[in-house]
Amino acid sequence: MRDLCVIKRYNAYYHGWCLAFGDHKANFEEERDINWLFGDKKTGLILSSSLRIQAQREFLGHHDEIPELRLSDKMVGMNKFTYRLNNDIDSMNAQRLKDFLLGSQHMHMFLCSHLFYPRTRIITFTEEKPPVIMYKEMQPLKLVVE
Repeated sequence: MRDLCVIKRYNAYYHGWCLAFGDHKANFEEERDINWLFGDKKTGLILSSSLRIQAQREFLGHHDEIPELRLSDKMVGMNKFTYRLNNDIDSMNAQRLKDFLLGSQHMHMFLCSHLFYPRTRIITFTEEKPPVIMYKEMQPLKLVVE
């Protein structure tokens, strides 16, 4: 089975500006490539530095075609880049993310930060549109759930 939906993407008007992620429950371990944050009506991903560089290029860069996020039980794909999920924790959290993304009619993606995770940006998926004074809408993101 394959589900498709469109996620609206946003980029901050000024480099380095972002909202605070807010209250959440974290599945966080410093040495992991993907750390998962789950809040009320939002989910966030904190990526290791190597994954973050690739994700920013794939998610927030400008593309001729609509960028694509692929989620399955075994991997997370961003356009041509694929990251294999290595353990049951990542697979379980990927399933939570899939359920969250498919459970809403309107989904938005932008970067946030949090005081507990300095020098990181959180790829945030939320049902709520970010403030127009801070973020501008970009080309959407296509979500493919397998």
